[in-house]
Amino acid sequence: MEKLALITAREAFADVREGLLLRRRGEAQTIRALCDLAACYRVSEAELFEPLDEHLVTVGGEGTPAVSEFLRLEVAGLLGCSAGMATEHIAGAIDLKFRHPRLFEAVQALSIDAQRALRAARRCRELGPVEADWVTDRWLPAQAGLGWTAAFSLLDRLIITADDDLAAERERKTREARGVWTWGLDAGAMNLTGRLDVLDARFLDVRLDELARLLVGECPGLDHNQRRAKALGLLANPAYALALLQQAVQGELPLVPVLPSASRSRLTTAPEPLDEWSPPPPEELEPPEPAWASVEPTGDPVQGRALPAAGYGPAGPPDLGPVIDPALLGRLRPTLGLAVHIHSDALGGLTGVARVERAGHITTALLGELLGEGHGVMLKVYPVIDLPNLEPAARYVPTPRMRRAVEQVSPHEPFPFSSRSASGLDLDHTVAYRPGRGGQTALGNLAPLSRTVHRAKTAGFWRVSQPEPGRLVWMSPLGYRYEVTPFGTLVVPGEARSPSRNAVLA
Repeated sequence: MEKLALITAREAFADVREGLLLRRRGEAQTIRALCDLAACYRVSEAELFEPLDEHLVTVGGEGTPAVSEFLRLEVAGLLGCSAGMATEHIAGAIDLKFRHPRLFEAVQALSIDAQRALRAARRCRELGPVEADWVTDRWLPAQAGLGWTAAFSLLDRLIITADDDLAAERERKTREARGVWTWGLDAGAMNLTGRLDVLDARFLDVRLDELARLLVGECPGLDHNQRRAKALGLLANPAYALALLQQAVQGELPLVPVLPSASRSRLTTAPEPLDEWSPPPPEELEPPEPAWASVEPTGDPVQGRALPAAGYGPAGPPDLGPVIDPALLGRLRPTLGLAVHIHSDALGGLTGVARVERAGHITTALLGELLGEGHGVMLKVYPVIDLPNLEPAARYVPTPRMRRAVEQVSPHEPFPFSSRSASGLDLDHTVAYRPGRGGQTALGNLAPLSRTVHRAKTAGFWRVSQPEPGRLVWMSPLGYRYEVTPFGTLVVPGEARSPSRNAVLA
């Protein structure tokens, strides 16, 4: 039995190795094909109105050839990714071929994983061609016996050796690229990534630990990391976070004798020896009532209550009453727009899905839970837009109400595999607007498009129709068809149709 298991394990291991080899072969072929496509892809040789004409752009490092600006749109559909990611795929391929020929040959020979080679090329992108080739010429043989982290640590050291001035410049640019981003809703939680100054990051780390400890009582069912996530969310409401910190500090202050003001004033000139003053016996240190309980709002003493004797009371500022004022926290909380879409039959019994603006979809049960722990969240309900009965705008520029309706129908750019938020994009007429005709600026004839996509569509390189609001059917310059809805992109099966009228393959 053990012998049979050993044979099976070895066979499975051999299958894994064969699968890895097949993956390397496929990635090598993809890189080679992207280089060929970049060299021959052009969508127009005709003279067009200059803003619509095709331009050649450089996406790789120094020494790489320019490519069609519209190539990334075609590759995005081909690879099933966003246009930005497609640009990186193109840049990585041509970087390998033209700036790192030995690395490119190693990928084609299947002796190095393509993803490792592409990452190395990306890190060397700001080096000159000679320096880049020098770095990878030394890195290629050394990385073979190293793990991922060690291999790229070596690469970073070689890059600094090759051009220390560039290394300093990269540090400066990296600091200029600081930022924080939220992205990728996944089962009710979002990702957050960022790039901070080193000290800012360390201070934030410590502060999150501190707030996480303060949230133990409020969030008893969460572990430390989960409370850190909650703490970061609390920083969006700084008044509440500050109140927690102040409350913790004031609650920990011990009751100690405090020197009278006259004694404190003398310390500014000639400090008295410490042994000339000693605290009273412990039994005399009974906590007095706080000062705010002994005075009227005007400052006059309350009848029957005396102010604490000088020298006693909590160290630090006097207790001014409850630290957390819910009304004040509500006014200081930032405003967040939530669009909750429900079926009309669900009124009175909320079930199903809620969509959070610029985030994604969550269950209405989770939405209720999150709002319930929101520390004084104030809700305002606005009437929804009746999408089926929305009247067209009698002008070229859509009304604000029409824009909101379009963004509800298409929360993201309705272009193949695009992940760009529709907010802030231009609203383009699917069928070109012609003055003097009514009903053109309508929900079923508008789509939020980025500038490059808008130009490609207007010039006729990409063709599009909108059979119904939010459902767009695109045909690329090479004749490939895609159907885009709010639910994603569907590659229409079948052979590529005739390319659009201006497509050219050199």
